[in-house]
Amino acid sequence: MNSTTAEILPGLAEPGTVVPPGVSYVDTAEKLAELVKRVHAVAARTPDFRSCLDTEADSLHHYQEKLCLIQLAFDNEYALIDPLAIEDMSPLIAALDLGEIWFHGADYDLTLLRRTYGWTPRQVRDTQIAARLTGSRQFGLAALVETHFQQTLSKASQKADWSRRPLSSVMLHYAVDDVRYLLELADKFQHMLEEKKRMPWFVQSCEALCAGVLARSTEPKEDRWKVQGSGKLHPRGLAVLKGLWEWRETIAQERDVPCFRIMSNKQLLDVSIAFDHGQSLSPPAGWRPRWKKEYNDVHEAVQASDPETWPQRVRLHSGRMSDKAREQLDKLCAAREQLATALELEPSLLGSRGTLEQVVAKAEGIEELMPWQRDVMAGPLGDARSVLGF
Repeated sequence: MNSTTAEILPGLAEPGTVVPPGVSYVDTAEKLAELVKRVHAVAARTPDFRSCLDTEADSLHHYQEKLCLIQLAFDNEYALIDPLAIEDMSPLIAALDLGEIWFHGADYDLTLLRRTYGWTPRQVRDTQIAARLTGSRQFGLAALVETHFQQTLSKASQKADWSRRPLSSVMLHYAVDDVRYLLELADKFQHMLEEKKRMPWFVQSCEALCAGVLARSTEPKEDRWKVQGSGKLHPRGLAVLKGLWEWRETIAQERDVPCFRIMSNKQLLDVSIAFDHGQSLSPPAGWRPRWKKEYNDVHEAVQASDPETWPQRVRLHSGRMSDKAREQLDKLCAAREQLATALELEPSLLGSRGTLEQVVAKAEGIEELMPWQRDVMAGPLGDARSVLGF
């Protein structure tokens, strides 16, 4: 559907819920097949076919995050696709892979699509990357839309539960707006990138983004309970952290809520640090009696257990950086700041400090940088690596 009037959704939405004009709501295999035909028709007559995608999930509301909505824009059409109602999305995936697919801040979307469908789009482009490479310091979608189109995007559904059905009118309008302006933004930024001769930078950065997503393991880590900051704990504290983390997982799964709604990682760490120092913290106020008992049971179980069974601290043996290497790292970072200022870019775009540390730590560390970053930083990189004998 590509109508100019709004579509009422009988049976799919609350009374009075209306899909925005010119937007199709795709929630059956038949509707998906019709949409795919239209995508193929546009791709066939458009040499440089492009589409835009965004996704919505329910990570703030349920234990197991899932993909709940796909927003698509192509040509002059917008579609809201319901993956909870359609099992086989492969025809759409194949059609969209005929051309570029634009996202804004693609990392999360790519991760979700890969986990759900095993799919990483063939040719990804990202307006957030384009904005940063053209010098934008405010590169959130709402800020860019306001700057370039003088339109204010609503944030009303930012934390909504996208697994709920029916979706409200407010949620549907919010969802469409996430892709409504992307192709126009893409045109603006491509023109700016070409003017600045930075299009190769952009393409390489988008490819690096996809490579980074593909490089991540989709298997859960064995030590997921080691939350940020746990490295400071001794075995005693690690034991209670592990016990509480496993208890939190059980309760969150049982109640189908995100883990942070039971206890935040910070709360877990604070309790574990206190236990590590021989102190005890009372369970959070307002907890039900069962939770308080189980919380105390975890502490008592650790107290009664054999210390030999407690998790051990992992000591990382990362070679100490030599004074010469540290001096070259500082010089590289200073040169990066100067070059970034001249290019009107954020310094981190030329290589994070962590990446530059890899460059001075080992001969092959240069591969951590993209080709365009190596070109821009060629002088300082050559000087540093010459001094270090690489």
